[in-house]
Amino acid sequence: MIVGRLLVQRSAVVGVRSLASSAVPSTSVVDTSTLLDQFRDSLSLEERREQPVGRSWHARELRRKSFDDLHKLWFVLYKEKNALLTERQMCRRNQIEFPQPERFRKAQKSMGAIKQVLGERKRERIAAFHESKALEEEDRLEEDMESEEHQKA
Repeated sequence: MIVGRLLVQRSAVVGVRSLASSAVPSTSVVDTSTLLDQFRDSLSLEERREQPVGRSWHARELRRKSFDDLHKLWFVLYKEKNALLTERQMCRRNQIEFPQPERFRKAQKSMGAIKQVLGERKRERIAAFHESKALEEEDRLEEDMESEEHQKA
């Protein structure tokens, strides 16, 4: 019985492998340049070396933003950071100078500022929660004292 089950399972696996190999044409060479195009800038290296880079976001600017705006900005910066890391690695591999390395630092500083602002908001929410709990406890104690006074009277 066990041998029969193993033979059925083994034949099913062989059948799946043969279906998979016949359905998908094999490609021995994968063109990585097309896969990485989404991470590359459309400008050439020479144009980017000459083009000025913007500044990073400051925490005081980010404090005015909503949570959704900060979330969107985080993912834009995350994509930018990953694109720059990919490009830096390609530059190392080709032994050429990485253009505009300050872009990476500015993306990191902006992401740090977002984390700072979100941390401040979280601490404020926690403090407000603890304050409201303390006020509720104070009100409850006052009510208990009043009810004890009425019971004594």
